[in-house]
Amino acid sequence: MDWYVVDKKYINYLTQFGPCVGYVEYGERLKLHVGILLTIKDFHYYVPISSAKPKHQKMSNSLDFHKLQDKTTGYLYAVLNLNNMMPVPDNCLTQLKYNQVENFRSFHSDKEKTDYVYLLQKEKKLIDNVQDTLQNKALKLYQKCLAKPDSSLAARCCNFKVLEENAALIPIHKYILFLIYFLQTSIEFSSLIFYNNHPICQKQKNDITA
Repeated sequence: MDWYVVDKKYINYLTQFGPCVGYVEYGERLKLHVGILLTIKDFHYYVPISSAKPKHQKMSNSLDFHKLQDKTTGYLYAVLNLNNMMPVPDNCLTQLKYNQVENFRSFHSDKEKTDYVYLLQKEKKLIDNVQDTLQNKALKLYQKCLAKPDSSLAARCCNFKVLEENAALIPIHKYILFLIYFLQTSIEFSSLIFYNNHPICQKQKNDITA
Protein backbone atom coordinates (compact mmCIF):
# COMPACT_ATOMS: atom_id res chain seq x y z
CA MET A 1 0.00 0.00 0.00
CA ASP A 2 1.02 3.62 -0.44
CA TRP A 3 0.54 7.10 0.99
CA TYR A 4 -2.11 9.32 -0.59
CA VAL A 5 -3.23 12.91 -0.23
CA VAL A 6 -7.00 13.20 -0.65
CA ASP A 7 -8.45 16.37 -2.16
CA LYS A 8 -9.69 18.62 0.67
CA LYS A 9 -12.74 19.65 -1.36
CA TYR A 10 -13.73 16.01 -1.71
CA ILE A 11 -13.34 15.41 2.03
CA ASN A 12 -15.44 18.48 2.82
CA TYR A 13 -18.04 17.24 0.35
CA LEU A 14 -18.24 13.82 2.04
CA THR A 15 -18.58 15.29 5.55
CA GLN A 16 -22.17 16.15 4.59
CA PHE A 17 -22.98 12.46 4.52
CA GLY A 18 -21.34 11.10 7.65
CA PRO A 19 -19.79 12.31 10.93
CA CYS A 20 -17.10 9.63 10.67
CA VAL A 21 -15.47 11.28 7.68
CA GLY A 22 -12.36 12.96 9.07
CA TYR A 23 -11.24 16.49 8.30
CA VAL A 24 -7.84 17.06 6.73
CA GLU A 25 -7.41 20.72 7.69
CA TYR A 26 -4.56 20.79 10.22
CA GLY A 27 -2.76 23.98 9.26
CA GLU A 28 0.77 23.10 8.22
CA ARG A 29 0.30 19.46 9.18
CA LEU A 30 -0.58 16.87 6.57
CA LYS A 31 -3.34 14.31 6.98
CA LEU A 32 -2.42 11.27 4.91
CA HIS A 33 -4.46 8.29 3.82
CA VAL A 34 -3.33 4.72 3.23
CA GLY A 35 -4.53 2.55 0.39
CA ILE A 36 -5.76 0.83 -1.53
CA LEU A 37 -7.33 -0.85 1.47
CA LEU A 38 -10.38 -2.33 -0.22
CA THR A 39 -11.96 -2.41 -3.67
CA ILE A 40 -15.72 -2.71 -4.03
CA LYS A 41 -16.80 -2.67 -7.69
CA ASP A 42 -15.45 0.66 -8.99
CA PHE A 43 -14.71 2.08 -5.55
CA HIS A 44 -11.26 2.08 -3.96
CA TYR A 45 -11.17 2.57 -0.18
CA TYR A 46 -8.54 4.47 1.78
CA VAL A 47 -8.06 4.95 5.51
CA PRO A 48 -6.65 8.04 7.28
CA ILE A 49 -3.67 7.58 9.55
CA SER A 50 -3.85 9.20 12.99
CA SER A 51 -1.17 10.15 15.49
CA ALA A 52 -0.86 7.87 18.51
CA LYS A 53 -2.41 9.23 21.71
CA PRO A 54 -2.02 8.05 25.33
CA LYS A 55 -5.44 6.36 25.24
CA HIS A 56 -4.32 4.16 22.34
CA GLN A 57 -1.63 2.52 24.48
CA LYS A 58 -4.27 0.61 26.45
CA MET A 59 -6.45 -0.21 23.44
CA SER A 60 -6.22 -3.55 21.65
CA ASN A 61 -6.37 -4.17 17.94
CA SER A 62 -9.87 -4.94 16.73
CA LEU A 63 -11.81 -5.25 13.49
CA ASP A 64 -12.08 -1.48 13.06
CA PHE A 65 -8.88 -0.39 14.82
CA HIS A 66 -5.21 -1.21 14.28
CA LYS A 67 -2.07 0.02 15.99
CA LEU A 68 1.17 0.59 14.08
CA GLN A 69 3.52 -0.57 16.80
CA ASP A 70 7.13 -1.70 16.65
CA LYS A 71 7.15 -5.23 18.04
CA THR A 72 10.79 -4.97 19.10
CA THR A 73 10.69 -1.68 20.99
CA GLY A 74 6.97 -1.52 21.71
CA TYR A 75 6.91 2.07 20.42
CA LEU A 76 3.49 3.09 19.09
CA TYR A 77 3.91 5.19 15.95
CA ALA A 78 0.32 5.71 14.80
CA VAL A 79 -3.10 4.13 14.52
CA LEU A 80 -5.52 3.30 11.73
CA ASN A 81 -9.21 3.77 12.47
CA LEU A 82 -10.67 1.46 9.86
CA ASN A 83 -14.18 2.62 10.77
CA ASN A 84 -13.24 5.88 9.00
CA MET A 85 -12.20 4.27 5.72
CA MET A 86 -13.91 5.80 2.70
CA PRO A 87 -14.19 5.47 -1.07
CA VAL A 88 -12.15 8.00 -3.07
CA PRO A 89 -12.33 8.50 -6.86
CA ASP A 90 -8.97 8.33 -8.63
CA ASN A 91 -9.20 11.98 -9.70
CA CYS A 92 -9.63 13.14 -6.09
CA LEU A 93 -6.31 11.97 -4.68
CA THR A 94 -2.58 12.11 -5.31
CA GLN A 95 -0.01 9.48 -4.43
CA LEU A 96 2.61 11.01 -2.16
CA LYS A 97 6.23 10.79 -3.24
CA TYR A 98 8.82 11.49 -0.56
CA ASN A 99 10.72 13.92 -2.79
CA GLN A 100 7.51 15.93 -3.33
CA VAL A 101 6.37 16.14 0.27
CA GLU A 102 7.04 19.90 0.37
CA ASN A 103 4.21 20.35 -2.12
CA PHE A 104 1.75 19.31 0.57
CA ARG A 105 3.11 20.64 3.85
CA SER A 106 5.54 23.24 5.15
CA PHE A 107 8.75 22.59 7.07
CA HIS A 108 10.75 24.98 9.21
CA SER A 109 14.04 23.26 8.47
CA ASP A 110 15.64 20.51 6.39
CA LYS A 111 15.98 18.42 9.55
CA GLU A 112 12.24 18.64 10.20
CA LYS A 113 11.58 17.47 6.66
CA THR A 114 14.09 14.62 6.93
CA ASP A 115 12.60 13.48 10.26
CA TYR A 116 9.10 13.54 8.80
CA VAL A 117 10.06 11.49 5.76
CA TYR A 118 11.86 9.00 8.02
CA LEU A 119 8.68 8.71 10.12
CA LEU A 120 6.60 8.02 7.01
CA GLN A 121 9.05 5.38 5.85
CA LYS A 122 8.96 3.67 9.25
CA GLU A 123 5.16 3.75 9.37
CA LYS A 124 4.88 2.42 5.83
CA LYS A 125 7.15 -0.49 6.71
CA LEU A 126 4.86 -1.34 9.61
CA ILE A 127 1.83 -1.08 7.31
CA ASP A 128 3.42 -3.30 4.67
CA ASN A 129 4.10 -5.95 7.31
CA VAL A 130 0.38 -6.19 8.11
CA GLN A 131 -1.06 -5.36 4.69
CA ASP A 132 -2.97 -8.63 4.33
CA THR A 133 -4.35 -8.29 7.86
CA LEU A 134 -5.56 -4.74 7.19
CA GLN A 135 -7.18 -5.63 3.89
CA ASN A 136 -8.92 -8.68 5.40
CA LYS A 137 -10.17 -6.56 8.29
CA ALA A 138 -11.48 -3.93 5.89
CA LEU A 139 -13.44 -6.47 3.87
CA LYS A 140 -14.96 -8.11 6.96
CA LEU A 141 -15.82 -4.72 8.43
CA TYR A 142 -17.51 -3.64 5.22
CA GLN A 143 -19.51 -6.86 5.00
CA LYS A 144 -20.60 -6.78 8.66
CA CYS A 145 -21.74 -3.16 8.47
CA LEU A 146 -23.83 -3.87 5.40
CA ALA A 147 -25.27 -7.07 6.88
CA LYS A 148 -26.18 -5.42 10.21
CA PRO A 149 -26.62 -1.67 9.63
CA ASP A 150 -28.25 -1.22 13.06
CA SER A 151 -25.38 -2.79 15.01
CA SER A 152 -23.09 -0.87 17.36
CA LEU A 153 -20.23 -1.64 15.00
CA ALA A 154 -22.00 -0.02 12.04
CA ALA A 155 -22.92 2.96 14.23
CA ARG A 156 -19.28 3.92 14.74
CA CYS A 157 -18.36 3.39 11.09
CA CYS A 158 -18.93 5.49 8.01
CA ASN A 159 -22.08 4.59 6.13
CA PHE A 160 -20.19 3.00 3.27
CA LYS A 161 -23.14 2.69 0.89
CA VAL A 162 -24.14 6.32 1.35
CA LEU A 163 -20.55 7.44 0.73
CA GLU A 164 -20.38 5.28 -2.41
CA GLU A 165 -23.61 6.74 -3.73
CA ASN A 166 -22.34 10.28 -3.30
CA ALA A 167 -18.82 9.52 -4.48
CA ALA A 168 -20.39 8.27 -7.70
CA LEU A 169 -21.95 11.71 -8.18
CA ILE A 170 -18.57 13.47 -8.30
CA PRO A 171 -18.26 13.28 -12.13
CA ILE A 172 -21.80 14.68 -12.44
CA HIS A 173 -21.03 17.53 -10.02
CA LYS A 174 -17.89 18.39 -11.96
CA TYR A 175 -19.81 18.33 -15.25
CA ILE A 176 -22.47 20.65 -13.81
CA LEU A 177 -19.81 23.07 -12.56
CA PHE A 178 -18.16 23.03 -15.99
CA LEU A 179 -21.53 23.60 -17.65
CA ILE A 180 -22.27 26.55 -15.35
CA TYR A 181 -18.86 28.04 -16.10
CA PHE A 182 -19.37 27.50 -19.84
CA LEU A 183 -22.80 29.14 -19.79
CA GLN A 184 -21.54 32.10 -17.74
CA THR A 185 -18.62 32.57 -20.12
CA SER A 186 -20.90 32.28 -23.14
CA ILE A 187 -23.34 34.84 -21.73
CA GLU A 188 -20.52 37.27 -20.92
CA PHE A 189 -19.05 36.82 -24.41
CA SER A 190 -22.46 37.29 -26.06
CA SER A 191 -23.08 40.41 -23.99
CA LEU A 192 -19.71 41.82 -25.05
CA ILE A 193 -20.47 41.21 -28.73
CA PHE A 194 -23.90 42.79 -28.31
CA TYR A 195 -22.39 45.84 -26.61
CA ASN A 196 -19.71 46.28 -29.23
CA ASN A 197 -22.10 46.01 -32.17
CA HIS A 198 -25.33 47.60 -31.02
CA PRO A 199 -25.80 51.07 -32.60
CA ILE A 200 -26.80 52.77 -29.33
CA CYS A 201 -23.80 51.26 -27.51
CA GLN A 202 -21.54 52.36 -30.36
CA LYS A 203 -22.89 55.94 -30.10
CA GLN A 204 -22.31 55.94 -26.30
CA LYS A 205 -18.69 54.81 -26.79
CA ASN A 206 -18.16 57.46 -29.46
CA ASP A 207 -19.60 60.15 -27.16
CA ILE A 208 -17.26 59.06 -24.34
CA THR A 209 -14.16 59.11 -26.53
CA ALA A 210 -15.10 62.36 -28.29
